[in-house]
Amino acid sequence: MDLLKYTLRASYGIELYVLYILTTCLRMNSATITDNKYKVVTKTLIQNHAGSFLSSSTWKTKLGCATACDNSNCLSFSYNSATRECRTYTVEICHRDDGVTSSTVSFYAKVVSFTSLNHCGDVPIAHCSGVYTLSLTTSVQVFCDKDTAGGPWTVIANRYDGSVDFYQTWNQYKNGFGSLTGEFWLGFENLRAVLAQNMKLRIEMEGWDGSLKYVEYSTFSVSDEASKYVLSIGGYSTPDGLFNALSYHNGRPFSTHDNDNDAYSGSCASGAYGAWWYGECIDSNLFGRYTSETGYDSMLWKYFVSASTSYTPVRTMRMMLIKA
Repeated sequence: MDLLKYTLRASYGIELYVLYILTTCLRMNSATITDNKYKVVTKTLIQNHAGSFLSSSTWKTKLGCATACDNSNCLSFSYNSATRECRTYTVEICHRDDGVTSSTVSFYAKVVSFTSLNHCGDVPIAHCSGVYTLSLTTSVQVFCDKDTAGGPWTVIANRYDGSVDFYQTWNQYKNGFGSLTGEFWLGFENLRAVLAQNMKLRIEMEGWDGSLKYVEYSTFSVSDEASKYVLSIGGYSTPDGLFNALSYHNGRPFSTHDNDNDAYSGSCASGAYGAWWYGECIDSNLFGRYTSETGYDSMLWKYFVSASTSYTPVRTMRMMLIKA
């Protein structure tokens, strides 16, 4: 009898241990699926997913919901931990769904890797703006803007809050600096790899008065480092009547405060607190100081406000490319 009791206890203990192992594995598997296959969508801008709704089902855990999304048609899912409702979508969710205020609803987007992107236009339409890797002569990570009209755009420079100082050295401009999801400069070597595909340039700017304007150049290239990254642009256009403030810099080499290549007896980069294709010295200075104060050293586009105000600074600027 004692032996039987011992055997039963041992058997019960083994069953509990097996149950513990299975539960632990399930939890680990759940974490692995959501952490490796899917990313949590944390942005809260409005996005309507009604047109991309795929299916609705009920699952006890988000693991089951993720499993329901594991097919070629589903790129995102939402899971309500209170009602257990799982909803799947045919597009990558970029932001939380509009109208959702409950903290019990979470959104997940499938992590998808692309191996043969040449430019941002190759990113499938169902995917969001974000960082992608281009397979060029070398692998180049870029930020693809799929929201701005006329795109998708490859963003090569972004400034909007002054969090990154653009008064940088030659090597930093060569290799790039900042964060692709924040303020940054892509770097000349990365830029040249992208420009090998024949790209058009757009420069978007916002004034401190809130005015939004942009210019475009149908041709845009820069030379190699040995030639000091000489600027070559053409085919200027603008819907906003802006002065062609980059024309003066066309054909000029790039300068930084530690590598002066301008036509001035002093240093334009130091005087204008920036880096640019300076002559003697500027009609534009978009890598200048981030400030709302009018000045020669500010981030500026000549006559941005009017023909009577030469050096009024701009508050934001983005330089973007698209295949011509």
